[in-house]
Amino acid sequence: MNLRLKGKKVFITGSSSGIGLEIAKKFHSYGSTIALNSRNRESLENAKKLFSEPIEVIQGDMTSKKSAEEAINKFVDKFNALDILICNVGSGRSVPPLMENISDWEKSISLNLFSAINPISVSINHLTRSEGVITCISSICGDQMIENAPLTYSSAKAALNRYIINSSFYLAKKNIRINAVSPGNVLFRGSIWEKKLKENKDDVQEMIKNKVPLNKFITPEDISESVAFLSSPISSSTTGQIFVVDGGQSIN
Repeated sequence: MNLRLKGKKVFITGSSSGIGLEIAKKFHSYGSTIALNSRNRESLENAKKLFSEPIEVIQGDMTSKKSAEEAINKFVDKFNALDILICNVGSGRSVPPLMENISDWEKSISLNLFSAINPISVSINHLTRSEGVITCISSICGDQMIENAPLTYSSAKAALNRYIINSSFYLAKKNIRINAVSPGNVLFRGSIWEKKLKENKDDVQEMIKNKVPLNKFITPEDISESVAFLSSPISSSTTGQIFVVDGGQSIN
């Protein structure tokens, strides 16, 4: 299928590793012009080496509105437009349910909500000019109770989902679409699930067998294909949607 992404100018936040890096590779394979982003300069330089041609890297912390604005402006200065914004920054690492303190809440809300709202808010004018697209990475934790998922993470993702749904009404008036991909249990190097498999492989495999009808982990490749589809002109009539990719876990 031709997703008509060739030449699209795409900024992917949190894209030096994991899901974000896979998304960047996917857009690059479709012929898009991309820029990688991370707070960490070393991780960006390492990620850059994984591409066969020079790739723009833009250091910036999306939990800071000022830093997000500087990063977006640098991208637009370089490429003269912003067509697609992918908000990938996030983390499910937090304390067990009912063990939270205010610091845990602030950190999770910053990483999983403000990290999307900041780059979106400073990109609206650019995306209005290009009739652009925003796609965020959420989680099934934001839609339903997932046992042992941190309350901080689940609540922040729920807020992100509500923001996407509500803002889509107003962004549509500016010819901007916004959606989210909501993954289940994503396994990749450095992920929480890689750590859990090392610590207790039998329990994790039993959980996947009992909770996930397709009996599998989700891969970054699964997520990147969904993000590319939602961000492409093929999905031009889709906005305000939370697209679940979880192996059927949420139907239980």
